[in-house]
Amino acid sequence: MTTTSEPVRQRSSILGTQVISKATARRLGVVSQLWLDMDQRQVVAVSVRDNLIAGTPQYMSLSSIALLGPDAILVDNEDVFEDINVDAYTSLIGSEVVTETGELLGKVRDFKFDPGNGEIFQLILSSLGIPLIPSQVVSTYELDVNEIIAVGRDRIIVTEGMEERLTQLTVGILERLGIGKPPWERDEDYISTVDPNDMLGTGSSRPSTARTVTTRASEDMWDDDNWSKSRPAARRKAPEPYYDEELEEADNWSDEAEEYEEPYEEDNRYRRDNEDAWSDEEPYEAPRVNIPQKQRQPEYEEEKDY
Repeated sequence: MTTTSEPVRQRSSILGTQVISKATARRLGVVSQLWLDMDQRQVVAVSVRDNLIAGTPQYMSLSSIALLGPDAILVDNEDVFEDINVDAYTSLIGSEVVTETGELLGKVRDFKFDPGNGEIFQLILSSLGIPLIPSQVVSTYELDVNEIIAVGRDRIIVTEGMEERLTQLTVGILERLGIGKPPWERDEDYISTVDPNDMLGTGSSRPSTARTVTTRASEDMWDDDNWSKSRPAARRKAPEPYYDEELEEADNWSDEAEEYEEPYEEDNRYRRDNEDAWSDEEPYEAPRVNIPQKQRQPEYEEEKDY
């Protein structure tokens, strides 16, 4: 059981608080995060680091805290750290808060809880949900956790008309100047990140829809004892040509002008190819050739003086 001087504490007042061992008076680190179990609506674990920015986080349960003071947290010894699966829990910071009708109320920036048992009382909302922005800059509102219907990973659903029952804690500068408005008064600027059909329900069961079962193609196992030749696939016939008889008959009786080809003149250059190559049309008369007659001359002349 955690001992504290204050019955209600805010998350922002605990972040950065030093954790000190009572046995050795050694500083173990500072608180960097609080983890909540929203099914139980309570804080269950605390993250401790060397500082708020760097360092490997170590986890301890809220019940391990011996004294929760305004300036320091005392634990019995240095063996308070445990192997806690924080993935099963949520920090709740930055989660959207919407009504059953989808009306955006803001985002969680802080919460109030009982440090003795970790029970959560109120959520503190703003339009941005960033704890580093001072409450004097943005308007903040308080929401009772009893108005929560369902809690998702990044979204909280509350009862319808909750925007009229919120308690305003601070008025931001923009709202004082008349520039800023509460999130539920500027619905046209809000784009829902989740389809309303995918939101968490109010507890009423939805009608079950029939699931379609898809069958997978299975490959037959080969059996050497029981097998048979596969039946040959039927041969596909070639498609027969299609003739439009009506179209052909219509062409015979159409009013289109008939086209006539020019008369073909046969080329006479090769007409004599089939005739006798040695036949003459007229008898051939050879020209007369004048051949001079040669006179015989003796080869030598006889000498008359002998």
